[in-house]
Amino acid sequence: MNKKWGLLISSVALSAMLMTACGGDKDQAASTDAAAPATTTGTQVNIEASNWKFNQETYEVKAGEEFTINFKSTEGFHGIGIQGLDVDLQKDGSKTMKIDTAGEYTIFCNVICGPDHAKMVAKLVVK
Repeated sequence: MNKKWGLLISSVALSAMLMTACGGDKDQAASTDAAAPATTTGTQVNIEASNWKFNQETYEVKAGEEFTINFKSTEGFHGIGIQGLDVDLQKDGSKTMKIDTAGEYTIFCNVICGPDHAKMVAKLVVK
């Protein structure tokens, strides 16, 4: 009988974690978020994530110029990573950087967020 209760409790806990991964209450997430977008001059790349997309398919910056990525999750819980770059933002936040070489980089959601998580991709184009 104890095994059945343990399995039931484990199943309920796992279900609760999965349900909060993407469709959670945004007000609750905001209250625990300490990272606010940085106030800087120069190019600002504003990336917003919602279930299950980014606000743009392509973001552009100039090679050799400093820019700031401002990330905000407007619906659900998301984050961003950029393939080949040192970008790992979870929840709202900012990162200032400079890329010297032109190219294209894949932006992806780095928080498992639900059924269409794998479709959350965009491009950072450095010209």
